Amino acid sequence: MPSNRLRVLCVDDSPCMREMLVTSLVRLGYEVVPVADGYEALAALRSDPSISLVISDWMMPGITGVELCQRIRDLPRPNHIHVMLLTARQGQENFLEAMAAGADDFLNKPVDMPTLSARLRVAERILTLQQRMQRNNSLLAQANQKLRTAYRRLHEDMEAAARTQRSLLPKPSLALGAARFSAALTPSTSISGDIYNYQTLPDGSVGFYVLDVAGHGARAALMSVMLCRLLNAETFVSKEDGVTPRAPDAIVADLNRQFQSDDSVADYFTMICGVLSRDGRTMRLCQAGHPHPVILPVRGRPHTVGTGGFPVGLFEHVDYETIEIALEPGDRVFLYSDGVTECTSADGALYGEERLLQVLELTRVAPLDRMVATLQAELRGWHQRDSFDDDISIVACEITNPTPIS
Repeated sequence: MPSNRLRVLCVDDSPCMREMLVTSLVRLGYEVVPVADGYEALAALRSDPSISLVISDWMMPGITGVELCQRIRDLPRPNHIHVMLLTARQGQENFLEAMAAGADDFLNKPVDMPTLSARLRVAERILTLQQRMQRNNSLLAQANQKLRTAYRRLHEDMEAAARTQRSLLPKPSLALGAARFSAALTPSTSISGDIYNYQTLPDGSVGFYVLDVAGHGARAALMSVMLCRLLNAETFVSKEDGVTPRAPDAIVADLNRQFQSDDSVADYFTMICGVLSRDGRTMRLCQAGHPHPVILPVRGRPHTVGTGGFPVGLFEHVDYETIEIALEPGDRVFLYSDGVTECTSADGALYGEERLLQVLELTRVAPLDRMVATLQAELRGWHQRDSFDDDISIVACEITNPTPIS
């Protein structure tokens, strides 16, 4: 007896044959809907969606069993209908014709009940598997829809985060104090673990930084945003008088105490922190694991400065150092993240510091903004892919007209 009482549509123009089939099917435990021809069969299928199995004679007036099978396949039914054709015809040609019409099984008359019972059990298994597959496909479709919804929301959140992050950045080209700054940020995704800022301090000097949070994605971006909010003008000045710029190494040391982490892959960052004096003649820098600053003097070759230092938040007891650089009008200072020198070509070669210095020297006489734009174009040409593997941040500074101290 079938585990679920399937409703079987029995189609035969012979009352005797139809009655015999109905009696046998009922004894086997099936619910039976008997009809006399193909038209009645189609009407029954349209009105009764619970019918899942059809046993039909081949030779019938009006619509033959093969034609009925073809029309059944054209019905807008969500579930598969298992069709079994009965006929006295023999031969492979008839079998192939029935299969081509969409029949699932083919039995020769006269049909003995053991064979019919066995074929019906096979039909049940097929229908059960099809229903299970349909349920699984439905669940999969629902899961995919949820994933698409979640991805869309995540994408919207990431775009909102990117807009927030961009809103925190200063203007990419800006004159501050005795210098002009030009900067660029190219995230590897929509959001970035790199961030920078430059701002005028109360005494007329300029405080600035560029930093690179370890890792990528939302965690790094959130931390960079938090750091940007933390590194405001108040952080750069003495708490005693609220005016005197602090030494950059003191600022970095304070950050290091706040951002200790036992996690070796997150919650630390590299940075350059600096203060440009009001008259533009002196720049103080603290390097904390970030790539070496490049000095482009008016007279002389580009060269790097700094001793490296340790990333912020990685080690608890670290001494940071402030270096002091004498500058004159026309001198440039170039800061960048490791996404520049570690940018890879199609064959995996690194862009490197040597190429960077060559480009900076070649663009030394170009306007500051053009120098930054040229380097960006060089990196895109070197990488030859739509997106970079790492965030790229650049901050360039040019001493313009020193402001005399009154």
